[in-house]
Amino acid sequence: MIAALALATALGVSPSPAPSIARARAVLVGHDFPVTDETQPDRPDYDLTFTRAQSASLRADRRHGGNTFTFEGTARDLVSGTDVSVRFTFAPPRRLTRFRGPPANLTQPAFPIRATFYYGWYPEAWSRAAIYPYTRFHPSLGFYELDEPDVVSSQLAALRYGNLDAAVFSWWGADGYPPTDPRFHRFLAASRATPFRWAAYYEREGYADPSVEQIRADLRYLRDQYASAPAYLRVGDRFVVFVYGGAADSCETARRWAEANTVGAYIVLSGFGGYRDCPWQPQAWHQYSADRAAYALAPDAFMISPGFDEAASQAPALARDPARWRENIAAMVASEAPWQLVISFNEWAEGTSVESAREWATSSGHGAYLDALHEGLPLK
Repeated sequence: MIAALALATALGVSPSPAPSIARARAVLVGHDFPVTDETQPDRPDYDLTFTRAQSASLRADRRHGGNTFTFEGTARDLVSGTDVSVRFTFAPPRRLTRFRGPPANLTQPAFPIRATFYYGWYPEAWSRAAIYPYTRFHPSLGFYELDEPDVVSSQLAALRYGNLDAAVFSWWGADGYPPTDPRFHRFLAASRATPFRWAAYYEREGYADPSVEQIRADLRYLRDQYASAPAYLRVGDRFVVFVYGGAADSCETARRWAEANTVGAYIVLSGFGGYRDCPWQPQAWHQYSADRAAYALAPDAFMISPGFDEAASQAPALARDPARWRENIAAMVASEAPWQLVISFNEWAEGTSVESAREWATSSGHGAYLDALHEGLPLK
């Protein structure tokens, strides 16, 4: 080191000082760091930021002459909106190496699986028929946008508070509108280190009769893009896909799905008249019975709804009643149905949401309907 300094002086060159720990921490605080954890099978992506307090976990690495630094602590991930535990080596000016994030939670829920229907179509769905906001209620998070990671992390905390196992995510296809597809990955990322799981709700079947080829292509897309994520819901070795139903559904619907499912998906179709007599049977059935307080589709599913109050309707099709809601939760648990379904977490246009709103806010911060789920659904 002394020889190097002497040489630099003789040549009239000022030697570059070793980077200081203070400067390295300032770099952490002043930038975001996209990084992939190459050490884990699912290779999760992160976009990390650091507060001043978090940057204090950076330490000089004496093994390399003080030119690199090590970090073991927490950072804010802009992909998931959550704080994550990470460790890495930091080499100035802005290079992260040997990165390792939190391990994935690889568990899957056992039956009965208690899930809610989730809608990833905000901010688009706040406006409809020249009405804004298209809802009678006032969500506690405001009229939010789901591209904001803090909203996603807050909602995940609410879902877990409700003792729910999973959510069924409204999916309109890879190129559909609302743009639910590009948002789905954020929810899977936020849930990766938790036991909470997500499945796709295939919406197109409720409004059209997609061909076998179209269904097969969509199932392959879901398999390839999402189903291998740790937070995707699986039953055994099958990834779960719920299918929204339409008034014209028949055994022909079941046939198309049976023929299209060459990827080993666990398909949950919507029931219709005579569905049990069809020669083609999916893995399970459900019914989106949003205007019914409680509905049994034995032996497969039991559905409950807190209310149905469409923004443009003169009166609610199902009035809200917290006492009745608690009774419905108890009936759902007592049913022992394998699929126990809550309609819905955040369908604000139809007014079926259990997400917290000003109209039913409570001291827990999660609202009366999630409070009731928290108290009424047994922990597993």
